Amino acid sequence: MATWSRDSHAPAWRRSSYSSVHGNCVEVVNRRPFEVVVRDSKQRACVVLRFTDREWTHLLVALVGPRN
Repeated sequence: MATWSRDSHAPAWRRSSYSSVHGNCVEVVNRRPFEVVVRDSKQRACVVLRFTDREWTHLLVALVGPRN
């Protein structure tokens, strides 16, 4: 299950390719082996969501469907 954290110090954040011109988007980083961290690009110092690789994959499939 995804967990909440206030730790936002992580290298190499990637911004969503669906980002709007007003900066309304999320940023993602692979922080440790088998961990994906997500944050709001407008609130970088706030809470982040942490997912295992498996949870992240399930979330993406639920949002966009399986890749062929």
